[in-house]
Amino acid sequence: MKVGLALRNGGAQVDGRELVAAAVGAEEAGLDSVWVMDRWLRPHAAVDIPGVPVPVTMPADSYSCVFDPIETLTFIAARTERILLGTSAINALYHPPVLLARRLATLDRLSGGRVIAGLTSGWMAEEFSVAGVPRERAGVGLDDHVAAMRAVWGPDPVTHNSDHYVIPTSDIGPKPLQDNGIPIMVGYTTPAGARRAARIGDGIHPYRNDFDSLVADIAVAGGKPVVLRTDVGAGILTGSARQWVDGLARLEELGVDHVLVQLDDDHPVEALAAAAHALR
Repeated sequence: MKVGLALRNGGAQVDGRELVAAAVGAEEAGLDSVWVMDRWLRPHAAVDIPGVPVPVTMPADSYSCVFDPIETLTFIAARTERILLGTSAINALYHPPVLLARRLATLDRLSGGRVIAGLTSGWMAEEFSVAGVPRERAGVGLDDHVAAMRAVWGPDPVTHNSDHYVIPTSDIGPKPLQDNGIPIMVGYTTPAGARRAARIGDGIHPYRNDFDSLVADIAVAGGKPVVLRTDVGAGILTGSARQWVDGLARLEELGVDHVLVQLDDDHPVEALAAAAHALR
């Protein structure tokens, strides 16, 4: 099982130098991957979140300033050599699929084939509005978007004709460096989204802090890779760094292929790396 670090590319005081230093430190410590999130804006008014009964105020400390995930990973790629570079997760429907596919393929080429594309459809109505995309496209629209991206990554000439995206017969490059294309791990927030992730993704990308929900996700995955995001101290990885080894071991036994961990201020990246090394 691979173990990675969720970098803090969002926050009122986010610092690019600290981001790069954290990624370099993760590579030097022997972790397998680093990951960055995607968020376009933080509305001042409370927002409606699917599955939550009342509007919620978005956290200023995380979402008021978010460095773009692809630009951030491109900068990190230039300062690292081995570590995998993941998005957790890009709100794919906000982007034209040809543009997003080309940007990710460029990053894959520049990094030597190290990209993992965590994608989701997005959920925030305000972000859909500023992206100029109907909110109703969330969910089912991701099928079409992913198919269009894969067409772009396939051999030239590229063509794609569907309800939402039409690509005229064209040469489109660059292509990903990875032989089988960039792996797409699909994130979700609903049972229908989980089934969609297992159907269209190269793997599923749940965000869980409890084992029971994760077991259900793994059952839905149907044998496809499971890339879990979790928070330290929130349920799966609790207690001391030494106790994290037990949590990681259980994840591996359940069939998780890759786990990325959001650390808190009290635990350095070396603590996560030590737990990962003890597991191996």
